[in-house]
Amino acid sequence: MNLEGDPDHVVNQGALCSKGAAMMATHDSPERLTAPDTGPPAATAGRRFSWDEALDRIAKKVKATRDASWIATEKDGDVEYQVNRTDAIGFLGGAQNTNEECYLFAKMGRLLGTAYVEHQARL
Repeated sequence: MNLEGDPDHVVNQGALCSKGAAMMATHDSPERLTAPDTGPPAATAGRRFSWDEALDRIAKKVKATRDASWIATEKDGDVEYQVNRTDAIGFLGGAQNTNEECYLFAKMGRLLGTAYVEHQARL
């Protein structure tokens, strides 16, 4: 695989941005985790398990958090409004995400009822 910029580009003259320069190391590193692991980041003896088990665990934790923190209505003065949201879940996108992935993150956040959807580029 080869990554290189366009040397005829009028702005960057072929230089890669930090996102492009880091792309190979991010996706092709031998240190990259390829299966779910319960150990801390530096552990070598963590328990590996299947993607199905990982997704089930994540879904149960997200559902429990959403149920425990659900806000159905909010009162403003004498008027009560239906808001249907949770303030306990947030989504954070990163510079390596494509536009399509960011769109899906935003849709998933709204589906779960959170208004906290941010992107690294705004920070």
